[in-house]
Amino acid sequence: MRFLRPLTRPLTRLLAAFLLCFVLTPTPWAHATESPEQVRGLQAAQVALAEVGTPYAWGGGSLTGPTLGFCDGVNGYLPDGSCSAEHTVGFDCSGLVRYAWYQASAGTVALPHYSVAQSLLGRPVTDRDGLLPGDLLFFAEPGGRIHHVGLYLGGGDMVHAEHTGTLVTVLHDVFHDPKWGPRLVAAARPEPAPEALLQSGEEGVRT
Repeated sequence: MRFLRPLTRPLTRLLAAFLLCFVLTPTPWAHATESPEQVRGLQAAQVALAEVGTPYAWGGGSLTGPTLGFCDGVNGYLPDGSCSAEHTVGFDCSGLVRYAWYQASAGTVALPHYSVAQSLLGRPVTDRDGLLPGDLLFFAEPGGRIHHVGLYLGGGDMVHAEHTGTLVTVLHDVFHDPKWGPRLVAAARPEPAPEALLQSGEEGVRT
């Protein structure tokens, strides 16, 4: 597997949504050659990009948009020890990609609100050259379990909700990023399921 860094550039939510969505918007003639999965992936990328600038909230994010987060004793806190998540409406990493894919697929892709479970669904993508916009990228510490997910945009970029105290942002050249590049362990392409895995939003630990 070849999954395995310019710095993240600060973008305002409006500018990012305008410029990046423009780049990802399929041209009218492209629909004739793009497969349904490619179109869904592009749409998922657009939905996620529209949330650039939304705050990170541990446990935040439903199938219909950002929600209030919560603190679980370990996660959701700022460095000063205060519980930020309970006062923040936003997304955590799995909440963002879950929302994006549900909206882009008209409800036919309903991912669980947990990055480990998300990594087990859909079609695995084992070659970096085979990635398409909308694919999910999964990250783990060496020898550890998956703990983070982002949505691939193409061109080496991804959009993600990183951690408490940050905003949803675009990470450029994720494959060479000094933090996330070495932690990239898997990728998957969500697919519609006959029985969508709907979650109530109360699944316990979220990452």
